[in-house]
Amino acid sequence: MLLISKQIKADNIFFLILFFGLLKLFIHSIGLSEYGFHADELYYIGLGKHFEWGYPDISPFVVWVARLSEFCFGSSTIGFRILPCLISALTVMLTGYITRYLGGGKLAIVIACSAMICSPAYLATSYLLQPAVFDVFFWTLLTFSIVAYEKTKLQKYLYLAGVALGLGVLNKYSILLYFGLLTFTFLIISFKQFGRMFPKLIRPSLLFILLITPNLIWQLIHGFPAFHYVYSVGSSMLSFDIPDYLFQLFFFHGAGVAVWSAGFLLLMFNKRTEERQRIWCMAFLLLIFILALLKGKLYYGLGIFPIFFAAGGQCWEILLNRLKIPSRIVFVGMLYLFALLSLPVVIPVLPVTVCKIYIRHMVRYTSFSRPLRYEDGRAGDIPQFFADMTGWKQFAGEVLKISNSFPYPKGGLSILTEDYAIAGALKYYGNAAMPPVISAHNSFLLYSPENLRAETVLYLSRIGLEKVKDFGNQVVCIDRMKTENSHLDGLYIYRITSPNLTFRNKYLGDIQKFYPH
Repeated sequence: MLLISKQIKADNIFFLILFFGLLKLFIHSIGLSEYGFHADELYYIGLGKHFEWGYPDISPFVVWVARLSEFCFGSSTIGFRILPCLISALTVMLTGYITRYLGGGKLAIVIACSAMICSPAYLATSYLLQPAVFDVFFWTLLTFSIVAYEKTKLQKYLYLAGVALGLGVLNKYSILLYFGLLTFTFLIISFKQFGRMFPKLIRPSLLFILLITPNLIWQLIHGFPAFHYVYSVGSSMLSFDIPDYLFQLFFFHGAGVAVWSAGFLLLMFNKRTEERQRIWCMAFLLLIFILALLKGKLYYGLGIFPIFFAAGGQCWEILLNRLKIPSRIVFVGMLYLFALLSLPVVIPVLPVTVCKIYIRHMVRYTSFSRPLRYEDGRAGDIPQFFADMTGWKQFAGEVLKISNSFPYPKGGLSILTEDYAIAGALKYYGNAAMPPVISAHNSFLLYSPENLRAETVLYLSRIGLEKVKDFGNQVVCIDRMKTENSHLDGLYIYRITSPNLTFRNKYLGDIQKFYPH
């Protein structure tokens, strides 16, 4: 299936690969706590207070990691980001071993690991407590298992593939698409070989099923809300920008495009390779097409690139070995130079004010403003995922201050929001004095009342006053947020006294719309 040399030398390359893993870890240690928690992180941390085998809108693995991180490392920003950084370092090391199994030498490993480390896409996603970093890891672990089995024929790698696929599903269901495309292309090219392998796949398959069974049972009991969520998200997608999609495809790995594209070409067109070695390329093309068809985000497929970085390292090793050593140094150095220039845009290594100045000069001299484009189409002064790390603690303090500014009524006070990150922030930064925070548009609904019973509600919403004014006997717009944080900007803070039937029915309807159980 793969481009593999006939022999792997016995020299010890472990320390070379370990060096790049430690380098990756060091880079991300620089700005771990510069700004604050990202919006998504606050959501997973909040859900981590309650153990579940599943959730309506996400797979449970990242929530388990949040809970484990708090137990092992505390509740600081750094504490929650240690495991993601370690996992991203392991991903780089796996890429090094894939390169070795493909037949690459030390230079190939240096190039492949360096390209992984220097990729802006991986730099931006490798330190946050989000499913993305674990998704890339499990895709890469699955790839490594297949490559290693093809080289060694050792059964243990099939078991490892089963574990990678099982845990990958518990982290993000999209790994099933990757595995399905690999299986589909393999059956087309090497159907006879699949028949010979089938008996060896039975036990690893059972291991995979065992790992995902608790989550399947949870989904079954709750009516498979994951399907409903995927459908609702897909139907609400904004217009799809094909040119921007293709631009991201080729340039979101920065200078690494020279490496992964070379790997793709080597696997696809090298005459010395067998036909079934093109399985990776065919799966890649199908994945890119399907993501475009479904209006998916390109980072959903980030996990497929390590195989091409590995093959690209081998390709460039073949070419650069014909040149003198300075040429090799210059090539690798260009990868790190590009990464150094892009570092302040993907990792919060600079204070916000300095970051704005840096980006302003970057746009002026390069006319490259794509990182400043937000999902809603507007442009900011800093990248959206940076902006979404700011203002949470101050916002929670403001909400707590407002809630304490008037006496609680007999029926109690609740804080209601549709935004998952706002709910997570209030739960994390709020103390014992913070009123109950409830939500009907995310997995926090599992821990919210089925009916809106509070006599007074602090309603945090983007809905304008014209609609909200009819939700209770008395509706007061206390404040409207203006900030760079995309979750908070434009947010109204309402106090609704004696919510009426219209508002209570809206709450019930929102729950049913998100989670029709």
